[in-house]
Amino acid sequence: MLSICIPVFGYDARPLVRELLRQAEAVSESLEILVYDDHSEDRWRELNRELREMPRVRYTELPQNVGRAEIRNRMVRAAAGNRLLMLDVDSWPNPELLVRYLSAPPAAVLVGGTTYAEEPPENPDYLLHWRYGRHRETVAPARRRQGQYLQFQSNNFMAERDVLLTHPFPQVRGYGHEDTLWGQLLAPDGIEITYIDNPVDHLGLEPTEVFLEKQRQAIENLKQLRRSYPTLTTRLTRFADRYPVLSQVAEYIPERVLLRYLLRTRNLKALDVLKLKWWISAWVPAINYR
Repeated sequence: MLSICIPVFGYDARPLVRELLRQAEAVSESLEILVYDDHSEDRWRELNRELREMPRVRYTELPQNVGRAEIRNRMVRAAAGNRLLMLDVDSWPNPELLVRYLSAPPAAVLVGGTTYAEEPPENPDYLLHWRYGRHRETVAPARRRQGQYLQFQSNNFMAERDVLLTHPFPQVRGYGHEDTLWGQLLAPDGIEITYIDNPVDHLGLEPTEVFLEKQRQAIENLKQLRRSYPTLTTRLTRFADRYPVLSQVAEYIPERVLLRYLLRTRNLKALDVLKLKWWISAWVPAINYR
């Protein structure tokens, strides 16, 4: 049995669930869809309560916000299936998402990947997030396999329930990198991550101000995680570890200069330098996964 787990916060989950139910007609395996609301505002819960009337759907509202890691762990414990498909609610599946996952060779963890719309958004305030997604998060399976523990993303993956029970998502106080950490914590136990071509479209573009604030929060969270997990590695930390002198140069570039240039050009290299500047103030060496 397949359990599809969708955590929700401030989003209309109904279109995604309808599409998954439509795709379910093309597969022979029984399935259930768990939708857990992480204490959204009333207007979102009122919309999503319609899911209670849909077949094979279990809709649950949490009495308080528990965060991105704990809500996934709760769904894992409640799921009836031996395989779990984790999907972010602001994703749109390709037409054969379920068929591709269920027909793939058995694997402990299968990651389908992410795509962004080919055409840039009409509103320029969403352009930076779109460009970042197109060039940094949309990665071909062959490239992801080269660094399987560095490339994991939790928005679209299927895993054996036993793996998720024995390796729950780590409790992270802030925003960001809990999925990066989870993927890398599989390495010591020899649990491989397999990447296939089975993407979802990311729909939740954010305006530049919100996007940059979340990027900053993610760097701050990465600092905290790195202190507890010295082996935690990202593209950013790997560069800082390998090139400490070059990295320290970023400290001397005024942040307002970087921001002004970034907002004018949406140049991702400028974003890289800005994130490096945020990071280098608490630089800690890491043991890299290869």
